[in-house]
Amino acid sequence: MHPISILEYGQRQVVNAVKDLPDAAWDTPGVCGFWSVKQIIGHLIGWEHYFEEFIAPFAGKPIPTPHIDDYKVMDEDAYNDKYGTAAATRTSIDLMAEFQTVNERVMTLAKLISEDTWRQLGTLPWSDSNDLEDFVVYGYYGHKYEHAAQIVVFRDKLNQQTKA
Repeated sequence: MHPISILEYGQRQVVNAVKDLPDAAWDTPGVCGFWSVKQIIGHLIGWEHYFEEFIAPFAGKPIPTPHIDDYKVMDEDAYNDKYGTAAATRTSIDLMAEFQTVNERVMTLAKLISEDTWRQLGTLPWSDSNDLEDFVVYGYYGHKYEHAAQIVVFRDKLNQQTKA
């Protein structure tokens, strides 16, 4: 596997899913549970920050870890709500700008990580039998792919309603 390519593909999936989405559609609930597209993007931003903080030491660039710290003291639902639910008050332009900016920082860090480090078993604090590359594929790319697919299904429903 090529973790950099996987990271790029995951980002592209989400960006393409929201491309040219009408402004009003960003606020419509029900895309994922009660969340709107805005809230899904806000949720992904929270995890993008988490991933940036998580991989920074592997790149030799440790940074403050407020998102990881949040996750340590919150359950997963509370963490998701903090970044997802709260995003409803933000603009789609602001959300996508942050999503892209944090992803650019993630990509910069990811490119500094050696191939051996990506594949070194035991790099994940919660698993001795997985490596950083596994986390990218299953935890990071899979997460983005899942939400991008939900947005695509939502768009299809909007298109069907428009044609009816």
